[in-house]
Amino acid sequence: MASDSRNRSDTPFRLKRAVDLRRLRDILSAAGFTQAALGEVAKHGLTDLPVLMRLTAAGSPAHNLIRLFKLAQPVPLAVARAALAPMDLADLIDLGLLRQIGPNVIAEAALSPENGDLYLAHDFDSTYTGEAADANHVLEAGPSSQTLAALTVRRKGEHALDLCAGAGIQSMLAAKHCAEVVATDINRRALNFGEFNLRLNGISNIELRQGTLYEPVAGDRFDLVVANPPYIVSPDARYVYRDSGLPGDTICEKVIREAPAHLSEGGYCEVLFNWHHRGEEDWSERPLKWIAGCGCDIWLLRFGTQPPAPYAFRWLRHGEGRNGANLDQLLDQWLAYYEDLGISLFSFGLVILRRRSGHSNWIRTDTLRPEWTAANCSDQILRIFAAQDFLEELAGDEGFLDQRFVLAPDHEMRHTLRAENGKWIVTSATLRQTGGFEFAGNLDVNVVSLLSGCDGSRTLRELLAELARGLRVDFNVVAPVGLEIMRSLMRSGFLVVPNHRSFAALKN
Repeated sequence: MASDSRNRSDTPFRLKRAVDLRRLRDILSAAGFTQAALGEVAKHGLTDLPVLMRLTAAGSPAHNLIRLFKLAQPVPLAVARAALAPMDLADLIDLGLLRQIGPNVIAEAALSPENGDLYLAHDFDSTYTGEAADANHVLEAGPSSQTLAALTVRRKGEHALDLCAGAGIQSMLAAKHCAEVVATDINRRALNFGEFNLRLNGISNIELRQGTLYEPVAGDRFDLVVANPPYIVSPDARYVYRDSGLPGDTICEKVIREAPAHLSEGGYCEVLFNWHHRGEEDWSERPLKWIAGCGCDIWLLRFGTQPPAPYAFRWLRHGEGRNGANLDQLLDQWLAYYEDLGISLFSFGLVILRRRSGHSNWIRTDTLRPEWTAANCSDQILRIFAAQDFLEELAGDEGFLDQRFVLAPDHEMRHTLRAENGKWIVTSATLRQTGGFEFAGNLDVNVVSLLSGCDGSRTLRELLAELARGLRVDFNVVAPVGLEIMRSLMRSGFLVVPNHRSFAALKN
């Protein structure tokens, strides 16, 4: 039963042992234990252990390491020794990564290749162990971690905070562009994994601190705060990674409400979270109340919405594993809890805060298309924040018309052609982002003509005047429509004004 979940050792890795873990990382990479190798095994979309065992039966070093470090399977000593050579298995056993059982070894922790050159140690997925997760289970970098990583603003030389860091994937990614990173977590086991991962990847600019939320960094301010808290709304306090023990979405409210006090001027905070509400019409109301008047610009992004039953089942199934508790009984308990709180819907998404004092702060809310996929969104987010500042400042038409616009990178335009009198005629076009959020819009040929002139050499007024002459209409006919389209494209990150101060930071 999940209620019997225990805490495994808080310090599974004996890190005082003199083992150079960077050698292990190099060995894993050289053996072909990479994201590409895992992707080849996982490309069929099946997670059933019997199938995966057959897909890794070739006996290559990569397949043997997948069995050992991803599928939680015993591997013969000789096979493990060959796959991990020239490291001494005794050193890895002494460290706590491996354990010998008769003629075999098993791994005490999973290892996953991440983001090209990183490796992450974490606890095994219950899908492969067949057991419920332990209370202090340390998660791998799953879809939520990948989403937060893709949406994190990345600027060089910053002082960053990774709140609820877990095994440390966000910290290690931030360490690539930040001068210093502080990683905090209440789970001591997670911090032990985190220290292992820092040594494994040769990272030295991250400081690990144990404590609840912002307590370990009281009084400190940061240029970047990222947080992936235990945001699941549940009646339990069973799993540290999932349950906060606080009612409803209180943990998310605390993380978001207290974030501005820890942001330096111009600093960004990004929190991945879930929240509940009564209906579709009030989806943004409660999160925005948490941070009203906080001295930050606010962009609230919603990725999707679920009713209580599928929401609860997804997380119960994740924690209980194949041989877990009676899911029907637990599902009834969770649904009764939601009913008591008056919850009708759950939304999941991200809030981005930017500290900007002494100004009238803006608020923006968006619901992304269901088919959106996370990609590297940093540059696009910075462009959109700059564009929002620009639009707030130049609310009037006259100043806007005098600006010189340039199309941003990472987009493409697809034309629709029609055969007419033996020639191909462009009838319409689609403009879409090729990096970041996949914002897209359908354009007619006149807008295509307008955008083709957005190279920074002429003002919007000049471009619209040329368009009006070509259409043989008055300027005042095309200007209102053109202004609306250009503002809409700016909000989606398609256009920048390089010489305006709002976009100055993008040049750094």
